[in-house]
Amino acid sequence: MRAGATTGDGARRASWGQLVLFFGYSLVNWSLGNGLLPILPSIAQGLGADRFLVGVYLAVSYVALALGTLVAGYLSDRVGHRRALMIVAGLGEAVLIALVSQATVLWELAVLTASAWCLAGMGVVVVAIQAGLSAGPTERGRVLGFLALATPLGSILGGFGVGALADAAGYTTMWLVLGVIALTAPAIAASMREEAVRSRAERKAAPPQPLRWTAPFFLLIVCGVLSACGSFIGGLGRSFAMQATFSNEAITSTVAVSGIVALPFTILVGWMSDRRGRLPFMALCYGAGVLGLLVYSVATSLEQFWIAASFVAFISYVSTGVGSALVVDLIDRPSLGRGMAYFGATGWIGAILAFAGGSLVFSAFGLGAGFLLAAALTALAVVLVLVIRLVMTEARS
Repeated sequence: MRAGATTGDGARRASWGQLVLFFGYSLVNWSLGNGLLPILPSIAQGLGADRFLVGVYLAVSYVALALGTLVAGYLSDRVGHRRALMIVAGLGEAVLIALVSQATVLWELAVLTASAWCLAGMGVVVVAIQAGLSAGPTERGRVLGFLALATPLGSILGGFGVGALADAAGYTTMWLVLGVIALTAPAIAASMREEAVRSRAERKAAPPQPLRWTAPFFLLIVCGVLSACGSFIGGLGRSFAMQATFSNEAITSTVAVSGIVALPFTILVGWMSDRRGRLPFMALCYGAGVLGLLVYSVATSLEQFWIAASFVAFISYVSTGVGSALVVDLIDRPSLGRGMAYFGATGWIGAILAFAGGSLVFSAFGLGAGFLLAAALTALAVVLVLVIRLVMTEARS
């Protein structure tokens, strides 16, 4: 059905043709990001970084990613022109990724990576905002679950492709090839239909309203940060644990396998959350993540790392689509761009805390302690989901 079309009850329905373009744009970004992340510690250590500096480097990159996410949310509500934002962000990201091939010292790698991640964050959150605005209340889980498929599918493509490319051609060629691949994102954005944009006079006459921070929304933000922190500590520890024994291709295969496992659940859980409620499925996803992090703490074989990564993938691949649908349920439409941006930024804020704090824990207390800390933080997120459900139940009574 065309975007803007309505059902008999007046509910807005999504244009699936437009959503396929949104999905393609997201897929490019997630393939690059998920494929690169497992080997970035090795690349940084090749330029002289120890474990602590690897954590700092990754934390800086995710500070930029969070900043890009929040700026995109503000611009989406304030200015509009979302297609133009996606094109500009995609072009800049492609150039920066290609330039990383020329980095010879750690600070150059950090500056270029952070800048590329900032633009990637802008593009991905604008896509999510567009998808959320296009969906009616009875299809949000399906629509945002469909968009979230880009994350595990990107893990499959990036996980099988980036590591193999690095082993076969070296890091310099890898960055150049990935820069060319990144150009497909702005090309996809240019094919999208431009939505109606309010005039400057209309924006001044009706400025965005302040975002209303209800208790459930605030707690959802905290859950997002805690679960992401656990997930990224796990990913960092996995890279440290595997790099001495396994090839780049084997290391990145963990995200590919986890993507294959999570792929059917991403849209299935989103569809089920439209009927059974969002919060039970978020709790189940976080619970699976706790189990995976505990498996990481004892993993030694490649198969064990695959199993652990598959469970942890339920945090980053499956729960995010359900969480985004819950944000749309909770936030007033005029503030939706900022609400989606804040929720999207929880993953990056969790990553910042994980890389900065996790690297210290791994250095001081070892890998096992770091994995147990990650499991404890994720378990706390499960408890808070139950608190959200209680608060919402009391508010309705």
